[in-house]
Amino acid sequence: MKYNEMDPDIVKELLKDQVDVLTPLVKKEEIFLYNQPCIECGERDIELFINPTKPFSQGSPLPNRLVRCLTCQTEFDPNSGIITKAGITDA
Repeated sequence: MKYNEMDPDIVKELLKDQVDVLTPLVKKEEIFLYNQPCIECGERDIELFINPTKPFSQGSPLPNRLVRCLTCQTEFDPNSGIITKAGITDA
């Protein structure tokens, strides 16, 4: 099966009269995610990325994102608190 990307202009035309329900959800999620301290070191220097093993969750129109701490490199699920990749720790 081949994936064909739709022309962005066609998409814009199809959606022009529709209510934008995604932007408020994205803004709310980003506020939540960017306020997450690292669960390993407590720093707030983070980046978000889409979970490569589960890019979408049932019941959510937004991608399933994880958090990576740029200080210690720990990756975790901000909703469950589960560490998906251990980072650098003090020995």
